[in-house]
Amino acid sequence: MEDLISKREVLEKYGISYGALYRWKRLGLIPEEWFIKKATVTGQETFFRREQICPRVELILERKETMSLEVLAEELEGQRREKQSVRRLVLQDGFSKKEYNIADLKLAFLTDGEREISILEYLREVSL
Repeated sequence: MEDLISKREVLEKYGISYGALYRWKRLGLIPEEWFIKKATVTGQETFFRREQICPRVELILERKETMSLEVLAEELEGQRREKQSVRRLVLQDGFSKKEYNIADLKLAFLTDGEREISILEYLREVSL
């Protein structure tokens, strides 16, 4: 099971505002695909994978004292481009498109309603 942290918890933990978080998203400091929308008893909430968002927020908070957010975004974009040669799983339906780095996937399976067939190992094999 994924270790998720809610947007509210991130804001409280790091003492940042909603506006700052979404500015970082607009600048590309936090990738769009990291924002996970989930239905909850109180409606829809946004979550993040803890192992992704916490180090990134800590990096942003640390670096924003010594460089502009725009420069940091360019640096992170350069790192992302270097990693683009990594194989990705792309899922698209009639409404949206999501991309996942295969190395980051925890579970991937096909289901027919009765059985689940894991495809994660296959995806990792063809990524070599």
